[in-house]
Amino acid sequence: MTTKPPASIQEADPNSPIKKLYNMVDELKDVIPVMNERYRLAFCLNKYLNNEANSIKEALTSAKPESCTIDMKELEKIVTEKYNKLELK
Repeated sequence: MTTKPPASIQEADPNSPIKKLYNMVDELKDVIPVMNERYRLAFCLNKYLNNEANSIKEALTSAKPESCTIDMKELEKIVTEKYNKLELK
């Protein structure tokens, strides 16, 4: 019995908008300690970036970060500030 090697992973361009979003959300490790919830938040923010969500608040509501250590209003304020600093739009 043989095992195939895992598929290679191609790293995203560090200047791409999606990579910037995931890096921004990864900075929230102390606020959202569960990695999968941070990934889900970045995915939802990407939907906002692509005009599939109407607001950052809607993206946060869709992500439902249950392990968040602060309330949603504070999180929305932090994420909005960080998102605006990225100047993606």
